[in-house]
Parts: sequence; C-alpha cells; structure tokens
Amino acid sequence: MYQGQTMARRWWIAAFWMTVAFSCEAAVDYDIVYVRQTRAGDLQNTTWPEIFHPGRIDAGADLMLLHPDGSEEILVDCTDCSVTDPYVSFDAQWVYYSLFHDQRPEALNGQRGDLPFAGADIFRIHLQSRNIEQLTFGEFTPNTGTGNWNPEDPVSPGSGFNRLGYGILNLGPMPVPGNRLAFTSNRNGQIPTKGFTNPTLQLFVMDLDGENVEAIAPMTLGSALHPTILKDGRLIFSTYESQGLRDRRIWGIWSILPDGRGWAPIVSSMTAPESFHFMTQVSNGDIVVEAYYNLNNNGFGALYGMPSSVPAGTPAFGSPFPAENPPIDHTPGDTPRTFTMSFTPHGYYAVTPMTHHEDHAAPIGTDGNRVGKFTHPSAAPDNDLLVVWTPGPANDLTRPTQVPYYDGGLYVINNTTPVWAPDELKLIKNDPAYNEAWPRAVVPYGAIHGVPEPASHEWLPNDGTAHDELPEGTAFGLTGTSSVYKRESFPGDGESSFDGLDPFNTSENNASSNWTHQGADAGKYSNSDIWAIRILAMEGATDRRYGPETPILGSGNDFVNHANERLRILGEIPLRKFETGGQPVMDTEGNPDTSFLVKLPADTPFTFQTLDRNGMLLNMAQTWHQVRPGEMRADCGGCHSHSQLPLDFAQTAAAQPDYVVRDLSSQTPILSQDGSGNPTVIESSDPLLDVEFLRDIRPILQRSCIECHNTTDNAGELVLDDLTLVDGLPGDYKRLADDASADWGYPPLINNGVWRQTNASRYVRKFQSRRSLLMWKLFGERLDGWDNADHPSASTPGDPGTLPNGANPNSSDLDYTGTIMPPPGSASPALTIDEKMLFARWIDLGAPIDLSDLRGNPGRGWFMDELRPTVHISVPRPNYNSAAPTRIAFSVADANSGIDAATLSVTADFTVNGIAPGNELISLATPLSDGRYEIVLDNPLPGTLRDAHVIVSVADDQGNINVVDRRFHTLPDEGIFRDGFEPLF
Repeated sequence: MYQGQTMARRWWIAAFWMTVAFSCEAAVDYDIVYVRQTRAGDLQNTTWPEIFHPGRIDAGADLMLLHPDGSEEILVDCTDCSVTDPYVSFDAQWVYYSLFHDQRPEALNGQRGDLPFAGADIFRIHLQSRNIEQLTFGEFTPNTGTGNWNPEDPVSPGSGFNRLGYGILNLGPMPVPGNRLAFTSNRNGQIPTKGFTNPTLQLFVMDLDGENVEAIAPMTLGSALHPTILKDGRLIFSTYESQGLRDRRIWGIWSILPDGRGWAPIVSSMTAPESFHFMTQVSNGDIVVEAYYNLNNNGFGALYGMPSSVPAGTPAFGSPFPAENPPIDHTPGDTPRTFTMSFTPHGYYAVTPMTHHEDHAAPIGTDGNRVGKFTHPSAAPDNDLLVVWTPGPANDLTRPTQVPYYDGGLYVINNTTPVWAPDELKLIKNDPAYNEAWPRAVVPYGAIHGVPEPASHEWLPNDGTAHDELPEGTAFGLTGTSSVYKRESFPGDGESSFDGLDPFNTSENNASSNWTHQGADAGKYSNSDIWAIRILAMEGATDRRYGPETPILGSGNDFVNHANERLRILGEIPLRKFETGGQPVMDTEGNPDTSFLVKLPADTPFTFQTLDRNGMLLNMAQTWHQVRPGEMRADCGGCHSHSQLPLDFAQTAAAQPDYVVRDLSSQTPILSQDGSGNPTVIESSDPLLDVEFLRDIRPILQRSCIECHNTTDNAGELVLDDLTLVDGLPGDYKRLADDASADWGYPPLINNGVWRQTNASRYVRKFQSRRSLLMWKLFGERLDGWDNADHPSASTPGDPGTLPNGANPNSSDLDYTGTIMPPPGSASPALTIDEKMLFARWIDLGAPIDLSDLRGNPGRGWFMDELRPTVHISVPRPNYNSAAPTRIAFSVADANSGIDAATLSVTADFTVNGIAPGNELISLATPLSDGRYEIVLDNPLPGTLRDAHVIVSVADDQGNINVVDRRFHTLPDEGIFRDGFEPLF
C-alpha cells in the first residue's frame, strides 16, 4: 500500500518534516556535532554500521556542527569517504572521529563482507581552528607465526604473502584520562570464531599521539565495539559473546579498566538472539544501552537504563529464572506489555517503552503510524539524552512491512524520562534528505557530569603487592575463585520434566536455553559431584584466507572443533581439601571448601570447566577471560553466579599462606585415578595438554574398537574402519563427532530425522562427555545423572514405534544397555582409565581434529600456536617518570609453544651503560625469577629525556613475535600532551 503512494503524497511528507525541523531550531542551547549520512528516500534502504557489519557504511557521511539557531557547518566533507563514531574531548575543544577512507562500491571486497580495501583511521579536529590531525595510520600487527605476512600491506602485498584482502579498521575513539585514547581495531588480523560478524575488532589504548599502543583486552577473540568511558573511570564496551556453543548473534556490554584489569559484565544477552550495543552515561550516573536485533534493523532498537553501581551487599543481577526478575516495559505489538529476562541488571528499566528491540516492525501508535525505533544514545547536560530516532517500521524485512525506510533524526529525551509516544521527543533536526546520526553535545565533560574528566586509574601497577606469587614487574597473573558451589550454570527456561536441563533430542525449537543462551550444564548433577576445575587456554584465528597455505574453501582454519576455536588444557586442579584425619575442609558457609588459585601467563585468553571425579565436564564458562600482568582475579564468586553475593576469597583455603598456587606455565596437572578408582593427579612438565582425534583418539579406536565396529561386522551399526573423506572429514570422525544429519547408523526418533540440541551425532554430545553415549560404553555405565527409566526410550534403537505407549519422541533419550566396550573377553585390549579420560577430554574440548596434513598445509591446523608471547615493560613507566629510572625492567612469558630465548631483544634510543643508541642491549640483562629481566644502569637516566624509547621483543617457538615499544620522559610532560590546541606531532 505504501509503495503505491503518490509522488505528491511523498513530497507532502518531506515538506512537513522540513517545516518541523526548522520550527524547533532552539531545542538545545549548545552546539551539537553529528554525522550526516546519505539517504535515498522512503523506498530504498541505507547502510548503517552495526554489530553484524561494523565496517560497512554508505559513502558520503559528513561530520557536521549544528548550532542552536539551526545553522550548521560541514567539519569533514566526504564524497567517497565516510565519518562515524564522533566523540567530544573532555574540554570540548576537539572532536575525535573515525573516517572510512573510501566506501565506494568498487572500493569494497565483496568476498569479505564488503569490507573496504582502504580501511578506516582515527582523526581529531580542533573546533576553533578546524585543524585536523590523523592519529592512526592503518597499522597491521598480525601473528607472525601464522603465515607469511607483510605488516606494511594487509591488502595486496604480493603473491608470496598471506593477506587480509581488506584494510585495517581503527574505530570507536574514546578519550581516557592521562591523555590516552581507547579504540577498537582489527590490526591483529583475526576473524571471529562464529561467522556472523566481520572482522574481529579488539580493544586498544594508546597515547593521543599514537605512542604506547597496548592491547588491553586480548580476550576479545570474538569482537569488541565502541568503548565508552564512565565517570568512575571504567570503560564499557560491546562484546561478541559467541564463545563455545553460544548463539552466533548475541552481544553484551562489559566493563573494564583502561589498562585491561577488572573486566566484568554489565548486561548480557541471555534470553534471545539480541545485541546490546551503543551506550552512554547520563548526568545522574545511570548507564543507557541499546538493545536491537542484528542485521535486520540497521542498528535501531530500544533503549534501557540502569544504575552504574549497586548498593553494598546487593547482587548486581537478578535470578537466572526470567519469571523471578522484575518486568520491563516495552511495546512489541499494538499495546504495551512487559518482558522478563535472566540475570536482569539491578535497577534495569526501559527508557523507550513505546517501542521494542525485536526483529519485526515497530508497533503502530495511536495516530495509526508506526512509532519507530532508536539508536546512538548520548548524554547531554541536565540529565538529558540525545538520541537518533526514526519513524516508521525500522526493520529491513517484511514483518509486516519495511517501508518507509529509515529517516534518522536528532532528538532529545528530557531528563532521560521514559518515552511512551513519539510526541514526547523533542526534535533537534530531521532533514528528510539525510539520515542524521551520532549526536554529541559540544560541552565540557563537567557540564554533564560535574567533574572535569572521569576518574583516573593507575596504569598496570604490577608492583608486587597483589600476591607473593606475583613479584614486581611479572608477566604473569593469578586467577581463581572462592567457591564453585555457588553456581548458576543451569538454564533458566529449560523444560521442567528434564529438571531444568535441555531435552536429549527434540524437534521443538527453543525448548531450552542451555548452552546457547543461558546455562552450560552437562546433565543432572549436584554440588557433591564437583571434584576439579579445568583451565583452558583459548586461541583465536588469524584470517589467512588469501595467500600461501590457505585453508580449504577459505574456511579460515585447517581444523575442526565444535567451538571453531583452539582450546588447550593448562591444568586440572582438584578442588576438595581434607584435614589430616580425612575430614573435608569447610568454608565459612558450611560447604566443602572448593576455592582455588592458579598462576598463568598474562594476556592469555582462558576459560573454566568444572569436572567430576572422572574428569568429565559438569559445566563450562562459555566466556573468554583474561588477567593482565600482575593482576589477581579471584572475585568472580563461582560458576556464572551472577545473582549471588560471592564468598569472601580472603576467608578461603586458597587465600591462606600454606596454599600451593600452581604455576600452569611450568607444569600441567592432569586428573587420573588409582587402582581403586580414587582421583589422583599426574604432574606433567609440558606447558599444556592438547587432545586431538588423529593423533590421540584414532589409534585407540583402531587398537580396541574396530574388531567389532568395522564394515564387515558393523556392530551397533557403527563403522570405525572407514577412513574415506566425506566433506573433507574422515569417516570414523564423521560418524562419531559430525553426524548431525544422521547419515549413518541408527536414526533419531524425532520426526526431523536429525540429531538436534547439542548432539554432534548419536554418540557424542558437544562439550558434554558425561552425556555422550560413547563415554557410557567406554566406562560401562550411564554417566549423565539420570537412570534409563527417567525418560522414555525406544526398545529397538532408531524405531519410534517401539517407544512406550503414548510416549512423546521429543521427551525420549538413549538408554545405556549392553556391556562396557571393548566387551569382556574380547581380543581387543581394554582401555585404561587414562585412555578413557583422554576420550572425555577430547569431547570436552569440542572433539578437535587437525586437518592440516590432509589439506596439504602441515603445521597450520589444531596444533598451530595462535598466541603471541607476553611482553611487559615495568621500568620505565609510560610517559612521565617522576623519579629518574635506575634500571630497565621487563618480563616475558608464553602459554603454548614456549619462548625462543635466542630472539629476546632490547634496544633503546639513548645511550645505556656506554652502548650507543639503537644497539642490542640483551647482553646487559640479568635474568631474575618469573621470566623477569633487568638492566641496572650505571647512572640514573638524565632528567632531560623527552620522547625516549625502550623496545623489547621476543618470539615464541611458533614464530609469533611480540614487540613492546615504550615511550617515556624524565622531563615533566606538563603541556606536551594536554588535550588542547597544541600540535601533538
């Protein structure tokens, strides 16, 4: 109907909006910078950067300065380029922004999600003089051991090099106290583990002039967007929460200190495939975030608010069960309603309840028109909120309509008061010829927040006071918790007939949130089943889809596992502790003490798996974690225990002086069992444990299983001697770990005819060894906490007609029947307990298989080290050193292939103990403990140094090089880097 509207009608609408725009020119009494994006009318869509495609925007987006009288100026005029992400400096003299250099269609790589060849860089403009300074220059810093890279050219370096085929994106500039700038960048050249966003953007902080660049969140292996400073000095940012088996469409908001310490969740997507993105903090301290459904809404959705802190003694989040959380207003249809979600943040409320954040058109208002949606919230004086609002459906799909398309304009929500109708918005500007985006009030920070700038935090103190195991200047950190009995890893909306856990294999969509949204429990268990914790190192994936040794079909990896991510075992730590007489050590809440503390290389992404006595996974933290150099993190409180107050770590056994903190870089403790079945620990000197199918699993299958499970005998309709490649994977692997389509063996009972939920096949449940039929047969018993009688099962495998009368196939499971495998009396050797536990680890690592040899890329698969070594310079400190340094102190560490000591290098651009600038200094370095080194200076450095540099670099045995270039001064820096109109370089 709308498409049949007459041209006269469309011109009338345009004239109306133009009249409104210029009739409200005094909506605010301060200047506003915004981005003026192209618009093609009501019947043609436009491209807005959002979490699915942060690197895509239509060409011609200008940076504008709007005055209170309605007049405006072009600050950055783009034809082929486009501006995004503006932010006003704390003193309101500068505007930082990102600029896509060339967004013409022919300048985009259609094979890589239309990412631009020319990339994007960060600039700033001085509002008084209009002087523009470029702050980044497309820096490319790939893992050197993962391919043949030319750091000078990520796009077209020549046929002998790997290449990204698109430019480096430096986005989201955010000023940080101390004359620093936080931003996101794909300069490390990685791609997300899930294919629903592109590329991997990670968090960095640098000095305003581009020096002292540091990756503050190596854990952001999915992606990160738009760091935003809070008044208390924390950064909040949007993060891709797709780890493990979690849905590939979900993003949350986390907080982190500007040096990367102390990260924590703010709000997470726990109930639906929604994204939290775009955020601000208003004058009263509340955080405002946007929720929207990715891809189909151009980044438009609904706004929600919450306090930035919670009262002492109050959990930060509500219950894991949605119904136990407070209702939140929204309008998903014709009338307002409420919704609930797991782990609702304390004090959470709707700022725009007139609309919704779901994947369909905005609701129809009282005037018969659709009420539109919101994006780009930004704080303004007097607790006001600047927003971008578009009328109409604000949805790209016909649900039920997508026209008229977006007409984003600038508006004010007075006092951030919940908005129930469009007429409650105060119009600033909406020109129908353009989309207005990214409004920012040009006022000093103090005009909004009452202080000149956010609070400042010391940069990586690393002074040896956090713990005795962390000496000054270490490249390591500590992680642990006070109790794993405090857990909320179960799903919040599972079927009650399965005790809150997910069904075994159901044709019903969304039957459970377990492993995809909220929860990651493997079967039914109680706290008494908890025995140990497994620490996993996690590695991303460099995008080497172009060039030498390219993975087959451009997949990005020459391995397969169910998380599409390398996971290595750093150690398995028993949790239960006993007195001399055998009595359990109890914590202050009367439970067995299950605290732990371990040491691992800093800047290594890691996660946790809770284990039973057989070393099988009970639950998994499907989140990337990290510790920075010298950081101790033992305050998480348990396994996903968001709604519980943590037990005080200081009162636990792991906090006591006699507790042995295991150094997981020098030893790898692994669970085993003695001859009586009692848990024991094997100490390995290897830095980590890998488990992989071809090397570790297949030899046992061929020794002990193929006597019966072969193409001739076909026992149990499972063939394990067929190694024929199917879709690039060998037949034995396909049958065990990649048969969701049920191409082999007994078919599923459900009418879909496939293996669903988290089933990889009939025999393996993804990341759930204790729920996997394969493990039941190896151990000779059912292991998932249920009995065969708890759920209906077919008496004839694969035949739903043999279910008990009236049984629903969607409620059925598999039974454990028969005997242990290999069967007693078989000529095939029985498996040892360590071999059985090896199978469990393989499943709990996502059933990895290395395909690099099969694909002709040896060494580039599962076993390739994607972690660069940790390098930390503790002396001199970044920028001004008030006391003249008397030494150069640095440290190195590595979590995987190990440090190549021969590559360790130290240079300086000043004379050191008689050695001229630029020459190698490593011969002067004295090794200390813990991977630390120091060069004692003959004389303290002079107090006249400005822009001096110390450079430390090292490679690991994979060939990944890490370089830290420390810029510092001994001359006071007052005025040198002030965020005012003085040239920076």
